[in-house]
Amino acid sequence: MGKQRVAMIQSLAMMMNAGLPLIDALATLEKEIRHKATKKIVRKITAAVESGIPLWRAMEQQYLFSPYELALVRIGEEAGNLARNMELLSVQQEKDRALRAKVKMAMIYPAIVMVLMFIIVMGLGMFVLPNLIQVLLSLNAELPITTRAVIYITGLFTEYGAIGIPMMLVGFVVLILLAKFTRFRVVTQWLAFRVPGIGSLARSATIARFGVILGGLLQAGVPLTEALRSLEDVTYMVAYKKFYKKLLEHIMLGDSFSKSFAAIPNTSKLLPISVQQLVITGEKSGTLSDTLIKISEIYEKKAEETAEKLPVILEPMLLLFIGGLVGTIAFAIITPIYSVVGNVGR
Repeated sequence: MGKQRVAMIQSLAMMMNAGLPLIDALATLEKEIRHKATKKIVRKITAAVESGIPLWRAMEQQYLFSPYELALVRIGEEAGNLARNMELLSVQQEKDRALRAKVKMAMIYPAIVMVLMFIIVMGLGMFVLPNLIQVLLSLNAELPITTRAVIYITGLFTEYGAIGIPMMLVGFVVLILLAKFTRFRVVTQWLAFRVPGIGSLARSATIARFGVILGGLLQAGVPLTEALRSLEDVTYMVAYKKFYKKLLEHIMLGDSFSKSFAAIPNTSKLLPISVQQLVITGEKSGTLSDTLIKISEIYEKKAEETAEKLPVILEPMLLLFIGGLVGTIAFAIITPIYSVVGNVGR
């Protein structure tokens, strides 16, 4: 429903900025939507608004919209500039969607390489190596440890391949689900942040979201504490989520950003010193929202550049890994054959 939600907000913002009243905009939106589930949600929102419920409350009842989106709509309704806030929300959602799309595109190449490598290794283990192993065993030569390891692994593939490979695929899917919906994502995110290229991309994208969400909420008139709470709610990176929670606690006690950054351990690992200084300067000068938006633009550009360079960064690592694997298998097979041929020659 993510794409449908973004499209719904963009259409609503466009119609309201054109001067269409909210009820008419919702009615028009319901007519033009083809997605059944989304049409049902818009119908419920329209009915709630017609009965006198505020738009943000009607949206909240559908459990589809994030706290960030609800906060922008609520502040817009209360301040009388709902159309402006909806337009701001649609622009920021489009930026966020474009950034995530670039990150996904950057990950396609390494994912394809890893899948093809898995298929090739499975094919070698089940169909090619067993025949070669029979030849090696018939030579009655002393086998090196690498050859014995290949023979052992090939035996496992031959005996348990029909059960083991489906179980490995199921285990991979379960691992993805655990990383997405459970506390196990702490481990996967920790590993992702330490992979060359992927780590810098994830960090740049997260800082860009920090700037665009917090800056957008402050621009729309949302109080700082509520903006930080919304930022915490919509953040999926566990380390940053904990950091935003601690930052909110310090801000609620009356601390400035300068004191808060100094009091929270390992702040510089999550937010670079330059970003901290920009935030502190923006707070002192009263231009915090504009500064945060500028930070988001800088790090969006960095994330885009890293996404473009990521295949170049990962390609040597993948080639070294694949070359090492193929070389090990070739060495394990060829070494005993050369040994036997040398003995015959002597």
